[in-house]
Amino acid sequence: MEVWKQAITQIRSGLGLVLYILFNPRGIFTLGSKQTGRSEPFNGYRRLLATLTLCPQRYVMIRPDQRMDETSGTGLSEPAQQAVRTELNRLLESPAFRNSKRCRDFLKHVVEQTLTGPGDALKERSIGVDLFQLPPAFDPGQHTIVRVTANEIRKKLAQQYHSENGSAHPVRIELPPGSYRVEFKWEAPPAEPEIEAEPKRLPRLAIAGGLVLLILAAGIAIWRWGPTMNGTSEARTAAKAMPPPAAAATGGEVRIIVGSNNAYVDRSGRAWGPDRFFSGGTVFVRPAEKVFRTLDPDIYRHMRQGDFRYDIPLAPGRYELHLHFAETGLSDLISAESSGEGQRVFQVSANGTRILNFFDVVADAAGANIADERIFRDITPAQDGLLHLSFAPQRGTAMLSAIELLPSGSGKIRPIRIRAGWTSAWQDSTGQQWQADSYFLGGNALVRNTNPAQAGNSIQPDVALYASERWGHFTYSIPVAAGRYRVTLKFNEGHYGPHNTGVGGPGSRVFDVYCNGVALLRNFDIMREAGGEGRPLDRVFSGVRPTAQGKIVLTFVPVEGMACVNGIEVSEESN
Repeated sequence: MEVWKQAITQIRSGLGLVLYILFNPRGIFTLGSKQTGRSEPFNGYRRLLATLTLCPQRYVMIRPDQRMDETSGTGLSEPAQQAVRTELNRLLESPAFRNSKRCRDFLKHVVEQTLTGPGDALKERSIGVDLFQLPPAFDPGQHTIVRVTANEIRKKLAQQYHSENGSAHPVRIELPPGSYRVEFKWEAPPAEPEIEAEPKRLPRLAIAGGLVLLILAAGIAIWRWGPTMNGTSEARTAAKAMPPPAAAATGGEVRIIVGSNNAYVDRSGRAWGPDRFFSGGTVFVRPAEKVFRTLDPDIYRHMRQGDFRYDIPLAPGRYELHLHFAETGLSDLISAESSGEGQRVFQVSANGTRILNFFDVVADAAGANIADERIFRDITPAQDGLLHLSFAPQRGTAMLSAIELLPSGSGKIRPIRIRAGWTSAWQDSTGQQWQADSYFLGGNALVRNTNPAQAGNSIQPDVALYASERWGHFTYSIPVAAGRYRVTLKFNEGHYGPHNTGVGGPGSRVFDVYCNGVALLRNFDIMREAGGEGRPLDRVFSGVRPTAQGKIVLTFVPVEGMACVNGIEVSEESN
């Protein structure tokens, strides 16, 4: 009787397959291999046919969110606990946790307590006492290290798994909000191997009936949908065989935000594309991190780190290459005694030529959480039409935040024009573009409702430039390639004077200006030099060379009142 029940089950499986193929042919034809991730025509049909006819009891659907029992420390078998510890060790050595001893110790503690400890051991007070050596009667309102670290752990876990782009793991470790007890999410529940009983031989008639139904269903599907599926497969293969599209956007410019899935338009109106053309490395995201010397911190809140490369298709020609960095991953190594320098050192090569060696972002930017940009001239694609950029660690991991490639037919670096205090791009009367306030640190932005520049002056069409300024004690660190540059500083006294709100007169605002540590202006008084208030004034300096970090650093130091500037222009001089 039991044998005939199995035979009926076999025939029912065949009928079910017929209906499935008739109503969902693409599912059968394109079921792929879980190991390879490929979708192959008829592969799913062959696998399902073999499964139903030879071993129907093994055809089991595993839900991806299925979890093991977490109610006690002894709820997991020895192999399952070993799998958890393997994943824990992998996480502890990952970029998200490698540089944070506090977070490593916390995660290891809560995982081990979840696996082997009593269910009530993971409370804020017990963790504070056992892990952080706080007194047993500590006040959680004053000592928040347990809650703060737990929040950091949740962010680091989310960032690490997100950076792996959905890679499969036997088990994922998660720390749910409001709890200090971790959860284990299994790709497939770990189970002890079972010795299967030899299946009873089915009557030949039942087996033959099932096979006939399956073959009939396959024939109908091939006749009805075979050409369509073959065409789809060929189109997919052809698409893969096509060469990669050129990366250049309008005007041949390429901008990539590393680690981002979204396009972005910055304050100066420039369009940035999502991450592409990369291989290797992992993505690290700090969505709320403060980043200085930029009005666009979102560009620097993503990074790719590790040992990685970019192979970017380019049209023939010369380009200037801009590499953007911001060190946002060393917060646990920065203290009153240490700035984090020396913790991450790496090299960068373009088409096999090293362009940065022993590069330390913190040292280059003079601090962590500071946007840093390096510029290189005369970059060309290799013979294969690609620009090959490689990032190799020398200590810690390499990292990168963004890439820009700008055509430069003349071989000169594009002029840099900054409208101080302004938050968007601006075009002057000659069609020259001025970017939003950039590269500054310190000071205050000011935009006036009325333009202080007097009517009838010689630059009447461009007086709008003087309606905004940066004032206070501040610096600009402007990135350039190696070479000689002319620096033009634009001033206009819009605060002091008989017709302005600050009243006063000559001597009310006096300041010094330094370039790379060398004084350009001493005891500079805009009103005295210009002959009165509201009169635009330029000061031009030639032969300026960048620092070893590839920057022109302008420092504005108050002597009396506050320093200020309205615009900065940097252009390369002819050799």
